[in-house]
Amino acid sequence: MTFPDSGQTVDEVLCRLRSYVETDTPWHAKKMFIGGSYFGGDEIVNASNQAAEVYQNHNTLYAGRVFPGLVQIEQEIISALLGLFKAPATGTGNLTGGGTESLLLAVMSALNRAKSIGRKAPFDLIIPEAAHPGFDKAAHLMGAKAIRLASSPLFQADPEQIKASVGPNTVFLAASAPSFPFGVTDRVDELAVIAKESDLWLHVDACHGGFVLPFAQQLGYETPKFDLSIDGVTSLSVDLHKLGYANKGASALLLADAKNEQHQRYTFDNWPGGRYTTAGLMGSRSAGGLASAWAMIQILGQSGYRQVVSEILAARDQLVRGINELQGLSVLGNPDAYLVSFSAAKVDIMAVSEGMLARGWLTGHLTRPQAIHLFLDRHNATAIPEYLSDLGETLSEVERGLWAGDAADTAYTQ
Repeated sequence: MTFPDSGQTVDEVLCRLRSYVETDTPWHAKKMFIGGSYFGGDEIVNASNQAAEVYQNHNTLYAGRVFPGLVQIEQEIISALLGLFKAPATGTGNLTGGGTESLLLAVMSALNRAKSIGRKAPFDLIIPEAAHPGFDKAAHLMGAKAIRLASSPLFQADPEQIKASVGPNTVFLAASAPSFPFGVTDRVDELAVIAKESDLWLHVDACHGGFVLPFAQQLGYETPKFDLSIDGVTSLSVDLHKLGYANKGASALLLADAKNEQHQRYTFDNWPGGRYTTAGLMGSRSAGGLASAWAMIQILGQSGYRQVVSEILAARDQLVRGINELQGLSVLGNPDAYLVSFSAAKVDIMAVSEGMLARGWLTGHLTRPQAIHLFLDRHNATAIPEYLSDLGETLSEVERGLWAGDAADTAYTQ
């Protein structure tokens, strides 16, 4: 479009906006198993939106100068998260705009720490195969080398492979709790031993599992250890705008030792504007997501999160059992949270995906191995019996040659 010469009425503009959104796929739906929705129910969505509106126009960059209430809100969120993730008394943290920013800050802090103790660049980062691309983005932006490891038959980081990859330039090790592709949590306790032995910064990416695994443990599920109570874990990231049900964007980077915050913070005063200091990468950003994160913690409490998690994990268990009972299909690994992927031994899994799409099921895909990727929320969790029924019928049709697969559509882009 060209920049309009004159303005339009609010009603006209909103009408056009609504016409655009009508062309989009709904952000959550019963048959939508693709990432990004994190639907927690209408009441939760409405409450989160109302809380975000209270601080929508406040700029977090100026919180320390003019918004003491906003400072208090962030401190209370961080305190709650440090308790949830069993941080030692030395722990601290900051809120960020999203999971990728949290990962970038963790890598930057590790590189700065390495420099502070006399290590010389170039620096290497060890990234297990299923870890988030945000680690590679950090390496690209900061001039480090990302060493991506090979696949593991358990669909999680392989400690022996990591040991063999540690070299004189290695300063950072990534772990997932769980990974996005497979939904399987790495053996963080074993990785922590390696990190301590080699003086590595070990970061646990719990952006997907942070608001699932602690409550799953409270519910009696057997969950892998992954948190800040593990000696050797340096930092942990968690997204409050995923299953914490805050508005975008709200993530946190937590540190086991507050002394490492010096490697994260940037301070500058060689300009006329005075001292500029931030613990995050972004400057100005709305405080709406931060406010809704605080509100969700207050509204739901641990009992509320347990209730939501119990519903989603019950649906996950039903889904995993149902998939594994279908001949020729198998779930990849042992999913710990709400992400499930499955592949086919004798048929083209992309043909299965095409047949399911024709029945209205929208899912994600993996490329190594080719698989269907499912993302559970409170909406689609109610549709598991219907999904499994359609999956069985579709599998039969694929075996009879009624569906052909296209290349996996795995785009995750803006």
